[in-house]
Amino acid sequence: MKRILYLIILSALAFGDGHSQLRDWRVHRRGMLHQNVFNTGELGRAYNAGGTVQPGSSSMEWPPYSSMVLDRRNYPGQHNSFGSGIWLAGTRPDGRRYAFCGAVSNTSGDPVPVVGVYSTPLEIRKIENYPVFDNGELNPGFNPDEAEEIIISRWDTPVGIRVTRTSRTWSYPGYDSFIIYEYAFENTANDTITDLFVTFANTFAPSMFGYQRNHGDWSEGAYRGQPPAGLGDHFARFDLKRWMSYNHEREGLPDPDFFDIWSTPGNRGGLNSPQAVGILMLHYDYAHLSLRDQTRQVFLVPADSAGMWDENGKAKQPFLLRYENGNLPAEAKTATWMDPTLRRKTSIWEGPQDSTRFHDQFEPGLWAYWKGRTKTSTNLSWWQPVSRAYGFFPYVLPPGRTMRFSVAEVAGYGPGTAGDRIFKDLGGNVRAGVDAGAFFNPVPSWYDTLQYAHLGSKNYIGSTYLQNHPLPWYVTPGVVSIRDVADRAIQMYTGQPLAKYDSLQYKPEEAPQTGRYNTIPIPVPAPAIRIEDTRAAANRIVWGAQVETFDTPRLRAPFSHYEVLRAPHPLGPWTVIDSVSPGDTRYFSDGEYTIIDPESN
Repeated sequence: MKRILYLIILSALAFGDGHSQLRDWRVHRRGMLHQNVFNTGELGRAYNAGGTVQPGSSSMEWPPYSSMVLDRRNYPGQHNSFGSGIWLAGTRPDGRRYAFCGAVSNTSGDPVPVVGVYSTPLEIRKIENYPVFDNGELNPGFNPDEAEEIIISRWDTPVGIRVTRTSRTWSYPGYDSFIIYEYAFENTANDTITDLFVTFANTFAPSMFGYQRNHGDWSEGAYRGQPPAGLGDHFARFDLKRWMSYNHEREGLPDPDFFDIWSTPGNRGGLNSPQAVGILMLHYDYAHLSLRDQTRQVFLVPADSAGMWDENGKAKQPFLLRYENGNLPAEAKTATWMDPTLRRKTSIWEGPQDSTRFHDQFEPGLWAYWKGRTKTSTNLSWWQPVSRAYGFFPYVLPPGRTMRFSVAEVAGYGPGTAGDRIFKDLGGNVRAGVDAGAFFNPVPSWYDTLQYAHLGSKNYIGSTYLQNHPLPWYVTPGVVSIRDVADRAIQMYTGQPLAKYDSLQYKPEEAPQTGRYNTIPIPVPAPAIRIEDTRAAANRIVWGAQVETFDTPRLRAPFSHYEVLRAPHPLGPWTVIDSVSPGDTRYFSDGEYTIIDPESN
């Protein structure tokens, strides 16, 4: 029997603070969203506009443990990113400096070195705050006000900024499909860094398995809107109310052969690319934003800056949200986006035409808040949707000072749920639609199809899949879409009550600098299990009763009973062997439960 999702392995791996390291990584595996975290700034893998993901690695993998061999072909799994990272630029007395810590390539989209060029690794360590030890005993040191899994990575950059990234994951149902990253940017130089640019460089491509299975190849070019390589069925969107940039397929890519089998209860689901994946801004630094007279950013025309300065004389954020193809050469392309001597790369919301769009297509009440902030390269959200630069600028950082940002990577089963069709995002149509002025479009889901103008080769978007089929086992009922997941990431980080931000404007500039993490109810954990062979060649599942006494100040509900499940593969189908009550005399003896998997032999 494979019960991979309940195996608990405890370890803490640390390296010294005082000297540089080799490039290294740890993997977040506690929740449903798995991710490689590097001590160079990279996330997922070394960026590549194609290629593969090595066994044991995860590049925004959701659902997890998803590699498989099917029809004699090896599929590395449900990975959803070509690799991501962080870009920095700042002006020092000797000139402008740049650091591309991930999501950087040559002019053909192939990997280039990061270590020794843009990053000097300092530290990588993983801390496991699991409530149950691997021997089944309760962990007396379990901290309910901290994440179950924490990875701390640090690196230096040629900009003079030392980056400390602390990432957190949880296994709690409903809170297991996001990773929260807290960034601390410290000026370790002897001089003030001006016009400091912080850019979150992400690639979203749901999913590797879906594109390999349905289209034969997983490459950035296949996600583009333009022919011949681009298939035209992938969309990037920006959810203004959540400050969330994300991607999704047109209809989730139904499997051509195993749709009915995979759509059964307890199984993986019949859609091969159902994921909506993205990045959510939880907090950005406001205190260190430059005043208007402290930046050398050129504004060639009034429209570049009209309305962008707030009541304190600081630039409204975000400053940059640029979509791009898979070729990400630093000097030849992306450095120019962060050069203050050049015109800003993405324009801002300003003027009567934009205010009319807010009034007619979105929400007029939010115009005052968004006026002066970047409106993204919306015309490229279908044309080249995978890569994006989500940037904040201009900052001034004196020596020894630190500024903080927090983001969340989020994954959900589609962009929305059935009722979300009444809401709109920026994007969601082909380039001709944006050129015609249709910036905001309804939110699709896997509950029903939508029809609106400028959808390209097909006149619909979305799917009726969930009208006739159950949710896959890895999706928590009530926390289905990426919007549901994002709202819970906000709740976890801020400590505020759960809210649906389709009806509210989230304001990351008002959020705390670091997460609260101390308000979410905590479920009783699963026990540690061991698998033994019997003489009859059956699997015996054994566990102790320790979790029956688990207690914590925010316990969601008292212990009730165990459910023992089995599956031939981590993706399913999961079926119940039996339900076991505390002290069940059929299975409990000498302080342990023992149950035989009847199908294992």
